Amino acid sequence: MNLKSLNQNILTCTLCSTLFLTACASNRVGDSTRDFFTKYESGHEWITILEDDVVAFGKPSIALPNEPADSIVIAGKQYSYVITQGGTELIQLISQLDPKHIQIDRDLNFNAPEQNSPHFYGNFRFSYTPPNGKLNEKEATLFKKYGVQPCSCIEKIRPATFDLKLRGKVYPVAKNIDTLTPLSKPYHVKIQYLYYKSETVKRSKKEILQQLPILPLAIAFDVVMLPFQAIGLTNEVWK
Repeated sequence: MNLKSLNQNILTCTLCSTLFLTACASNRVGDSTRDFFTKYESGHEWITILEDDVVAFGKPSIALPNEPADSIVIAGKQYSYVITQGGTELIQLISQLDPKHIQIDRDLNFNAPEQNSPHFYGNFRFSYTPPNGKLNEKEATLFKKYGVQPCSCIEKIRPATFDLKLRGKVYPVAKNIDTLTPLSKPYHVKIQYLYYKSETVKRSKKEILQQLPILPLAIAFDVVMLPFQAIGLTNEVWK
């Protein structure tokens, strides 16, 4: 073996030893430590905390403690969804727009900020298509006044779709739910929680769901219905 070949062999062995030692050393990934033979996985998934059918839109028959006096209620079969921000804007906006141009074809999908929180947030999404395809001065003023924004949706939807931000809390089902006139069209509400997962926490989906309870506040109340019949969401005029 000549000197050149010997040097090449020494260099090859040195490189292999270095790679082997590096692979066996611990490697920090976020807050987790792994070695060469440990696979680290991370990601997230949306966990549905609850699903419900909307019976009516209304307002509390009594003022709720620590809630805005103008709160709006989405009365569901299982729970009441008290809109504490954006509800009044929604009612006033719809009452001033031409109902012939309003289309609501998306269920109410809300997010929970924490796994056991009664709070939720999301958007009320609707389409508004005036005859000429553009908002007139009055409509544009209303949209600006009530904070309506063009939808930034990823999925393919109809044009002229807008979002109105809503926030609220989950309460027990309305005491007079059986006396409310049901909506003329099916309307669904869902609350989800974004669960971040990794291999360091190994739990089944069933175990996760058991740890994500909605904690509705104890107070129960009656609901006074609101006039959403103009856009086909109720069967009779509120009196």
